[in-house]
Amino acid sequence: MKNKKLLLLLVILALFIIGVLTFLNMRPRYQDLTVQEFAKLPEMPALVAEFNHGPSPVDSVAFSPVDASLVASAGRDGIIKLWNRNNTNDPVVILTHPVNHDYIHLDCSIDFSPDGELLASIGNGADLILWDVTSGKKVNTIKGNFGSFSFSPNGKQLATTYNEVKLWDIRNPKEITQVATLPFNEAGRVNSWACAVDISPDGKLIAIGYAHGTINVWDLQTKQLVKTLKTSLLEIEFLKFSPDNKFLVSGDNRFRNDYIMWKVPEWQRYGKVPRADVDNLAFSPDAKMFASVNRNYGGDIAIYSTTTGAPITSLSAAAWNVTFSIELLSSTAARNVTFSSDGKMLAIGSKEGVLRLWKFTPQHLEHSTTPADTVRIIYFRPEGGKVPPNITKKLDKSIRKVQQFYADEMERHGYGRKTFTFETDENGKAKIYLLEEQKKQQIPDFDMSNDIWLAVVEEWADFPREAFHGQNLGFAYPTSDGMTSKNNIWKDMIRGLTHGKLALLPTANGELDWKVTAYEIKYAFASMTYGLQHTLLYQDELSALKRFLMRANGKKPWGKSWVQLSKCEAEWLNRSRFFNPNQPFFDKRPGIGMRVSEPDAKNSRRFQFEVTDEDGIHQVQLFVDVSKEPWSVRKKFQDCRTLNGKTRSTVEFEVSNRKIKNVELRMIDMYGNIAWREFRIKDETPETP
Repeated sequence: MKNKKLLLLLVILALFIIGVLTFLNMRPRYQDLTVQEFAKLPEMPALVAEFNHGPSPVDSVAFSPVDASLVASAGRDGIIKLWNRNNTNDPVVILTHPVNHDYIHLDCSIDFSPDGELLASIGNGADLILWDVTSGKKVNTIKGNFGSFSFSPNGKQLATTYNEVKLWDIRNPKEITQVATLPFNEAGRVNSWACAVDISPDGKLIAIGYAHGTINVWDLQTKQLVKTLKTSLLEIEFLKFSPDNKFLVSGDNRFRNDYIMWKVPEWQRYGKVPRADVDNLAFSPDAKMFASVNRNYGGDIAIYSTTTGAPITSLSAAAWNVTFSIELLSSTAARNVTFSSDGKMLAIGSKEGVLRLWKFTPQHLEHSTTPADTVRIIYFRPEGGKVPPNITKKLDKSIRKVQQFYADEMERHGYGRKTFTFETDENGKAKIYLLEEQKKQQIPDFDMSNDIWLAVVEEWADFPREAFHGQNLGFAYPTSDGMTSKNNIWKDMIRGLTHGKLALLPTANGELDWKVTAYEIKYAFASMTYGLQHTLLYQDELSALKRFLMRANGKKPWGKSWVQLSKCEAEWLNRSRFFNPNQPFFDKRPGIGMRVSEPDAKNSRRFQFEVTDEDGIHQVQLFVDVSKEPWSVRKKFQDCRTLNGKTRSTVEFEVSNRKIKNVELRMIDMYGNIAWREFRIKDETPETP
């Protein structure tokens, strides 16, 4: 009897379970009908005009201070052309400045007077000429071997450099008179001459830069010396007050390509212009931005915030609609840059003899773009492909997991719950940008020159390189199992020194492996600059069995050990800009030198590095090249040293492999600025008799 009752209860329970399962399976499934909203990718400044100046490199460009449609270009051959931006074919007027071919190392230089009525020109160590802008006729000539000049803000005086600095009264430009001479009077200094000069926007000060790196600042009214600034520059060839009179920038664009910013009137060193090798610099009229020319890295123009030094965007001297090569970049390298009087455009003169005008977007002008050091996410939809449902929600969930992982790891190492930030929308959700492939149409120029970008793609999709042909991004394309794909590429073109990164992350119907993301993104956090390679996921695991076991282990709760931060990594990130928002980008010049010992009996070498940084050194890391092929580069982390803010130190590493020929030392200071230097070891060989 009991067995019958028990059997009946089991049958009833089974029928109940079957009924519940049937109901759950047959009921209408919930469908998320929420429309997925994607953000529009920011665009680069637009190329609005090109002027063919001629065969000579355009050494100097200038906008009229009263007419934003009038721009002038000057070539090294002394030809000066004035252009209306609405007519790219015919110059308004052509001027010819006689050049002194005995001084071919000097560039031609031009500038408008503050009222826009005169144009001054000097060329290759020759005379200074004043031209009437309206008629194009020569007004007067000041004889000399001039290197630079500057108008006073009221247009009544002109300062010139020629060994000493001379001041000229030009109220009547047809009858110019010399009114003062400002000598170089540093005790014990000989054979020094004036190289650069600028008058402050309020007309009270005049700054003079000399050979041997000295800057004298004078009171323009009393002719009394106000301040002497000492630098390590070999020659001050550039001086410029900011239009708001808050900063003075000095530069050596011949020997070191180093530019230093000083705070006025405290005369405190504000820092080095970010990521320089700078060749020229210009302020926007409102002094909120400055643009620097980097001739050594493809003729790039980088635009920064004057207040913080944070990067805003970057441009090239060449147009985007060409196929780039190293040779082309060399020929189109920028020579000079200037802002229009309304601050909406930038004029760039190039080595190829072309003047180009770029127009900023409202976002650039308002500085409302996402702050630097913020992670931004793109979803790439191939042509004819479909966007997976709920992809925005899934990516929001994934990036938050990565963010939480870093907070956990930093806390585990004793640094609190520090983590990175990612861009969000007005609802606090991750902002996802949609990039749609358009093979038959011209792809717009998207502004991805700054920040870290995560590009999410389907595993089967070919990522469109042409969409980012103008961007300074390192491409890393891991497959779903973490192995490096055959499609793995690194851009073969160097564009400036912005810190933009791009990590390509494959998905399966929008599911993003947060552990792979966490692993890949940390190298972008650590390097901040193009070209610092890392060991990709599983690159050292050549065994298929090991790869399988790691993938299987990754599914377990304890399976994230392979992505965890080491002590060195966590300590580095503790000072990273991405983990410490609102850090200034201005940097003081670091230094890295190396000595290496001969291999000892154990085939070990000792590497000794002398490191200096006025901002204080937080940590240094040594990487060694373990490539087997001579043409490849495969850097592997060796060791780190903590310096706790020392401004100067000697650090030593031991490498137990005498075959290592290339090493790289990376250094991060107390403000998150990163510097690095590569070294190649050349073993001494016995001299042949």
